Amino acid sequence: MEQLLRAAYFANILILAPVLIALWRERSSRMLMTFNGTVENSDGLRQLVMALWFSILACSGLGLIWPRIFVPILILQIIYKLSWLCAFVLPRLFKHGFRQVPWGVSVTFLAIVIAWPIILLRLLPL
Repeated sequence: MEQLLRAAYFANILILAPVLIALWRERSSRMLMTFNGTVENSDGLRQLVMALWFSILACSGLGLIWPRIFVPILILQIIYKLSWLCAFVLPRLFKHGFRQVPWGVSVTFLAIVIAWPIILLRLLPL
């Protein structure tokens, strides 16, 4: 079971490391290419997202060592990613259409919202 948790933490690291580097490089961009150019760049927003994602990356690194202790980071991801998909992506999709949705981030978030609960449910004794 701990191997599944470690796989989730490792996936977080593989996903977040290049995204954080890309966000750091987008300091002077008008639109954030990390979000497929559908979100306007703002230092405050970009730094807030970077801080959150770096925190998840750091906790995921620790989760490789202590997988069960860092389960709450996976739960946090499910909650905030599902919230973002419902509060940002769906309204944007219905109001502005497919071209205004940051599909790279959205598909990654959706995959995590589906996969992490499956992994976590395997931890529960039935």
